[in-house]
Amino acid sequence: MSDVGEVKPKSIITWRFVIIICVISAISAILAQTFNIFTPPWAQNAQAISVNVPFVVMFLAVLVGNLIPRRVSMKHIAIISAVAQLSIYHFMQNSVTSIYDNFIAARTAPAPYKELIDWVWGPSAEYIQDILSGGVSDVPWGVWLPSLCWWMLFGFLWFLFYSSFLSIVRRRWIDIELLPYPASYQWTIPIIAAAPERRAKGLAPERRFNFFLVGLGIGFFYMWPPVLRFLVPWFPDIYGWSGANYIQWWLGAVNVPATPLGKKIVAFLALPTNMVQYATAMLIPLDILLSIWVTALTVMGLCQVAYLKGYYSGILSVGDMHDRREMLGTMAPFKLYAVFLGMGVSIIIFWLLLNWRYMVDTIRAAIKGPTREEWENEALPYRVAWTIFAASIIALILMYYSAGATVTGALAILLTFFLIHMSGARIYGLSLSGGPADWMYLPSITMYVFPNVTSVEQVTAAYANTMLLTNRPTECMACATNVALWFKVAKDVGVRPRDMYIAMTLAMAVASVIVWPYVLKLYYEIGISGSVRGILQNWWIPRFMDPVTWQTIPGVRPWWPHALAGAILVGILSYLRVRFIWWPFDPVGVYIGVNNATPNPWPYFVGWVVKYLVVKFGGMRVHDEVLIPLVAGVSIGSALCWFIGGVAALPKYIGG
Repeated sequence: MSDVGEVKPKSIITWRFVIIICVISAISAILAQTFNIFTPPWAQNAQAISVNVPFVVMFLAVLVGNLIPRRVSMKHIAIISAVAQLSIYHFMQNSVTSIYDNFIAARTAPAPYKELIDWVWGPSAEYIQDILSGGVSDVPWGVWLPSLCWWMLFGFLWFLFYSSFLSIVRRRWIDIELLPYPASYQWTIPIIAAAPERRAKGLAPERRFNFFLVGLGIGFFYMWPPVLRFLVPWFPDIYGWSGANYIQWWLGAVNVPATPLGKKIVAFLALPTNMVQYATAMLIPLDILLSIWVTALTVMGLCQVAYLKGYYSGILSVGDMHDRREMLGTMAPFKLYAVFLGMGVSIIIFWLLLNWRYMVDTIRAAIKGPTREEWENEALPYRVAWTIFAASIIALILMYYSAGATVTGALAILLTFFLIHMSGARIYGLSLSGGPADWMYLPSITMYVFPNVTSVEQVTAAYANTMLLTNRPTECMACATNVALWFKVAKDVGVRPRDMYIAMTLAMAVASVIVWPYVLKLYYEIGISGSVRGILQNWWIPRFMDPVTWQTIPGVRPWWPHALAGAILVGILSYLRVRFIWWPFDPVGVYIGVNNATPNPWPYFVGWVVKYLVVKFGGMRVHDEVLIPLVAGVSIGSALCWFIGGVAALPKYIGG
């Protein structure tokens, strides 16, 4: 399965570096949760601090590496960056606090849910009151330990589940298909272009690093006015993004249904005016960009025709883009949520079907036993990877069962999350998007395990616990897209896949153990009610377990024919993409064009035009050495601006 003649780099995992990895993981995980709890509301929406900690870690590592280039290499920097990011993104930066919100909701839920929810959702109500009010110095660890240990092991098992499968497909995706993972440019450009190895040889950073720094400056100062306005309320709203016609949770996007144009065009829901979104789109490959904007315009046109034919009655009077999206997503004739779901989960299905020989070869290699080349060239030998994958499935089923889910329900959850996140890992390889992981899609398979539960009166303990274990804070653990991303970064930087896997595993183990007791101790000290964050994610109970919710979501029943149609479309496009090299439309791009019933062609169209002109008149050299570093820098500069603004605001919000 490996190229025998290929010379692989030596391992850089030493015992000293293992200690450094564990320390960085612990610090990153603790900082992320601390920032998440004490971050002001506006920074929560912008994900200002915790999400951007890994970029700060990367720049610090690059700086230290250039100060002591004989002892730190770009391989060390890549692994340190991966550890920092995965220690945070393993929990999507706020899953832990969100699950603590669910602890509160579970023990204060209305009947019948309060009596039905199982032990993993925290101890009795009297202990929940302590983390709400705070001011308690002694944590009753014995009472909390069973729940906390369950969640520690649960998160780590999901990492093993995803990472073992991704190590099996890594060679195909990264080494053979050369999936670009556009987000990797934000890491590889500064790490490689300003590598300590260049400083050790007396060389200046690569030319593209200069363009990266220019972009970083542009992104930083472009984003400074809205950040400064949050810090200093009297500062003028230069871009007008706080206006009534702008979407609060989508920075710089116009709520088009509230404008005169929205009274005419049914599916024109948002118009981004944030330059960073347009610049970031330019990281995506040309063919994907083309597929996205063509599909988005097509969806808008089809919805307009459907309205003229009598569908979506009264939709033009709906002035909020979210409410209008719900109508487009759930109602006939298209039920776009269902189509989006079917397309998203089938990305990995059809990849497996079209690449069945590769998967069979990995199984044969596992049966035969690991070779020396596998140990040297792969993240894990195939026998080890398949064994971990199978063992994690069994262990997760047992854990779900111990938490009150049925065995069938546990299998349905595993299948759903596998399809969503393995499709997402592949989608992320060609874009900046992931699988259909929004809340309305998560129980799409699991709900059919309980066909006779259609009202609150019919709810059972098995139903309540199974459905609750499909919610978004639970599903977000062990972010598969970023595991795949770091395999790509490892290849570009020259890190052995096995070294990257070891580092990620150590980071996940440390983060999984530390964050749960740390957050509990912090909440006992300050109280959730007294924190800046407060309680944000307690709405899952009872909404997520209410059978009525799923009568119209992800579409008015029956919605499965629309999901099947989306899957068939992906299958056809996947075959055409493999069969005909000239075929222009990629299934990943078409999927993103549907965009969760929110067609948004504008950033992708502009990005496509700019990239096309750059390649046509400047060639790939200008594209690779100027455009990509520039727009990657814009993205990182914007992120760093929010980070600095968020950190500057912390004393005010904590003190207030």
